[in-house]
Amino acid sequence: MSRVFGNIQQAGYVVRDIDSRMKFLSEKVGIGPWFVARNVRLPVCIYRGEPIELEMHAALANSGTLQIELIQQISPAPSIYTEWFDRYEDGSPLQHVSSWEEDFDGAVARAREQGWIMIQEGRSAYGPFAYMEHPEDPKLVFEITRKGPERRSVFEQIARAAVGWDGSNPIREGWPAIQA
Repeated sequence: MSRVFGNIQQAGYVVRDIDSRMKFLSEKVGIGPWFVARNVRLPVCIYRGEPIELEMHAALANSGTLQIELIQQISPAPSIYTEWFDRYEDGSPLQHVSSWEEDFDGAVARAREQGWIMIQEGRSAYGPFAYMEHPEDPKLVFEITRKGPERRSVFEQIARAAVGWDGSNPIREGWPAIQA
């Protein structure tokens, strides 16, 4: 567990074709089922200090306790995701790791105290998120998200679906419904 970021819960990858990546990971690696949300528009997104309009497809699946996230940006705005493809044309290296924090503001403050810089921040339907890099190693990106009840519900359902998954119905459209 990181004293700055908390427990790392997720590994995130930026991809050019989310469908082919989900198919490969489910068929050849055995990770799934995948829950994919398409045409997600973030109501608030700021990239390197500038507001942007960001639309993407995002897919989630678990491998044990680790959540895997795939992101395919579909809007043209410069973002952390387009920046990743500028660095790595195929986008294949791990793009970020993520911790899910109840005390989101405290985690961001701890990171800033250690010299981490905000690259991209915003808000999804499930709460705030922040991508951060350190000037000493800008290839290492940490994401912090607030783990409120909505995100907790969705992520727990995705994790449960992976337990004992038999390979059937590998790609499921939409996120699970939020449960109280």
